[in-house]
Amino acid sequence: MAVPVRLGPAARRELRELGERLREARLRRRLPMDLVAERAGTTRQTVARIEAGDPGVRIGSVAAVLQALGLLEGWGTLQDPVGARLAEEALPARARRRDG
Repeated sequence: MAVPVRLGPAARRELRELGERLREARLRRRLPMDLVAERAGTTRQTVARIEAGDPGVRIGSVAAVLQALGLLEGWGTLQDPVGARLAEEALPARARRRDG
């Protein structure tokens, strides 16, 4: 039995937006949901859940759909401005960048 996923509003919004962008990409490519599901090795229902932003979908299924649409490359790249700032602040003053 799956454990319910508890997400805050920001995470839910991001999942919905990702799902909307994937749906738009699929439609621009004129690919039916069944074909994307087949290429991703999943079901039409799972693709529909991804497009709806369902937080209970496995991340592997999301990656498979991204790959089926040709959108996987670069997906795992994270922007971490807070981490970058903290790392910069941890440097000795003489080693810090002068522009920021």
